[in-house]
Amino acid sequence: MKRVLSTFSLLFCVALAVSVSAQATPQGAGQGSAPTAGMKIASDADYATHMKEIGQLNGVLNKSIKGGMADEATKAATRMEVLFKNIHGYWAAKKVEDATTAAQTAVTSLQGVQKALASNDMAAAETARATLAGTCMTCHTAHREKLPEGGFRIK
Repeated sequence: MKRVLSTFSLLFCVALAVSVSAQATPQGAGQGSAPTAGMKIASDADYATHMKEIGQLNGVLNKSIKGGMADEATKAATRMEVLFKNIHGYWAAKKVEDATTAAQTAVTSLQGVQKALASNDMAAAETARATLAGTCMTCHTAHREKLPEGGFRIK
């Protein structure tokens, strides 16, 4: 009886862990798999997938830093760094200097967030996150156009 109960408990814990893990890692909208490091953004849909995941992760990062959850914040910042490196490649290929610079600033800010989190300096992590937020807004203002039916497109 104890063996059956122990086995059932173990299986339940594994199923719960898998379920929580799947919910904690946002997937690209409609893509079936998340963008990977060094991925070439080949279309507006790829770009939108990156941006949607960045938006989700930015919320996690903000909430985690404010809540003092360095591990969750580190995961979000690390993933965002990968995505912004891909964004950097996209803008560099298009030869759009200000957007390329903004993407590099985002990468640098995220590295600052990670460094601050590694030393558990939540104030410095918040400062670096605020720099990231300003960088995002600058690029969005310059290179994003609101569509009448909702949503955005790249200018």
